[in-house]
Amino acid sequence: MTQHTPPPPGPAGPYGTLNPHGGAPAQSGPPSGPPTGPPRPGRRRGRVLLAAAAALAVLGGGSWYAATRDGGGHDDKPSAAPAHSAPASPGPPAGPAATPPAGPDTGGAARINAGRKPGDAKALWVRRNDTDLPNRLVEVLGPWTVGDTIVTAAHRTVSAYSVSDGRLRWSLPLDRDLCRATPTVSADGRIAVVTRLDPGPKSECRSLRMIDLRTGKQGWQRKIAQEGQWDAFTDYSLAITGDTVTAGRVSFSTAYRLSDGTQLFRQTPGRCTAQAFAGGPALIASLSCQDGTADVPHEQVQEVDPVTGRARWTYDIKRGYHIDHVYSVRPLVVSLYDRANDKRAVLALTDKGARRSALVGPDQYAPGCTAHSSDTNSLQNCRTVTDGRVFYMATRASGSGPGAGNQVVGFDLDTGTVVRRIAAPPGRLVMPLRMSGPDLLVEVLPAPTGTARAGAVASAGPGATTFRPLLRLPESSAKAHSRLDEPNAVYEDGRYILVSANLVGDDAHERSSDMLMAFGP
Repeated sequence: MTQHTPPPPGPAGPYGTLNPHGGAPAQSGPPSGPPTGPPRPGRRRGRVLLAAAAALAVLGGGSWYAATRDGGGHDDKPSAAPAHSAPASPGPPAGPAATPPAGPDTGGAARINAGRKPGDAKALWVRRNDTDLPNRLVEVLGPWTVGDTIVTAAHRTVSAYSVSDGRLRWSLPLDRDLCRATPTVSADGRIAVVTRLDPGPKSECRSLRMIDLRTGKQGWQRKIAQEGQWDAFTDYSLAITGDTVTAGRVSFSTAYRLSDGTQLFRQTPGRCTAQAFAGGPALIASLSCQDGTADVPHEQVQEVDPVTGRARWTYDIKRGYHIDHVYSVRPLVVSLYDRANDKRAVLALTDKGARRSALVGPDQYAPGCTAHSSDTNSLQNCRTVTDGRVFYMATRASGSGPGAGNQVVGFDLDTGTVVRRIAAPPGRLVMPLRMSGPDLLVEVLPAPTGTARAGAVASAGPGATTFRPLLRLPESSAKAHSRLDEPNAVYEDGRYILVSANLVGDDAHERSSDMLMAFGP
C-alpha cells in the first residue's frame, strides 16, 4: 500500500509525541472557576469520525475481494413508573403517531440480495425508521444488545428489534424528548436516560429514568436536583459501573443506584472537581482543578468507588494537558490534548493509578471519536480496541485516490511502542471493531466508488499482517450502507448489524429512511 510520510513531530512533551486525531483538534473549554463564579463551558469535542462519506474515505477495490468470497418525577426522590410501558407523567405520553410495523422492510433486503454473488453475505433484514421525528437532525442513541434483541432510542421512543429477523419486540413511548443515554448497558440489561422536564424543546434536561431493556418497561424516574447556581444541565456524562449510574456535568456530579434510583453520592466544586465519567469494569473520573487556565489546564484522572464516591487513587495529569477521551477503562488508556502547544498524547495507567507508558508512534491516527450536539461531555465515544496488553488504533488514510488505504497499529501498553501493523485491504479503510479471543476484528468501510466497494467484517489473528475477510457484503449493499449516517456496528454470532447514528426529521421522507440493516452468512 502507499506509504504515508508523517508530518514532522512537534516538540516532545512529557508523554512523547503522538497525534491520535490527525488534524486540528477541537477547542476545549477553560477549567472550572471557583464555586462563586460560572463554570467553564462544556467539553466541546470535534467530529473525528472515520466514515464512508467523510474526507478520509478512499476509492477503489482490490484483489482481496476477488480472491475471497422529561416529565414526571419533579421532586428529588425517585418515583416508580406504572407496570405498563409508559412512565408516570403529568400529561399523556407523546410516542409514535402510529403503531410501528412489527416486521422489517422485506423489500429492502430483497433488493440487496438480488445482487448477491457466490460467497457474499446475505442481507438478513432492513429496518426503516418507524419513529415520528421533529423537523431536525435527531441522534439515534445506542445501540444496546440484550439477549437476542438490539435496542435503539430516538426522540421519544425506545425500540427493541429481534437480531435474527428484525421484527419489533417492544416499543416504549416516552412523554419527553430524550437528551442523553448511558453508552453501555448494565449486566442485568438496564440503561439510564435523561429526558427534558417539560414538553418544550428548550426545557432543561433534568429527568433521569431507568429503562429495563429486557422487558421494555420504564422503572424509576427522578428529577436531578440543581446543586448550585452554576449547575448546568446540558453536557451530561452518563456512565454505568455495576449498580451505579453517574450524571457528571460541569462543576457538579451525582450518582444513583441504577436498580432503584437512590442517590449514592454527590460531588460539588472543590479544588479539583469531577465533571465527566467513564464506566464499565471501573468508574473513572476526569477532574478539572481550579489552579489552571484555558490554555494551561490542570486536570486529574481518578478511580472512584462507585458506591461511596471516594477516590481509590488519583493521577495528576501534566499541567497544560486536557483529558478528552478515555479509550479503555480496563486497562486504562487516556487521550490527552495540549491546546497551547497543539500536541496530543495517549497515556496508559495501571489498575492502581500508576503510569504504565506513554504511547509513541510516527503516524497520524484516526481513533474514530464522535461528538454530536448532545454528546459533548462523553469520554467513551471512540473506536479503539485492546486485548489488555496491546492497544489498537487505526491510522488516517495514506495518500489519496484509488490506491489510498490505512492500517491498524498495535501499541505495547507496557512500553508504549508500536509492535504491530496490520494493513487494510488495498484501497480500503478499516476501523477496529472488537477482539474475538486472540483475533482482532475490524470493519472494512464501504468505498464511494470502485469495482469492489462494499463493506465487510474482517479479522487478523496473532502475528498476521493483513486482514482475512469473515463476512463480505454484496456489492448491491454499498449504496444503502453509505446512506446510513455514521453507522454504529455490532458483530455477534456471525451477524453484522449497522445502525444509523442520525436521522433527519422530514415528514415526507423520515418513514422511508433506512435505520438498521443486518447481514449474515
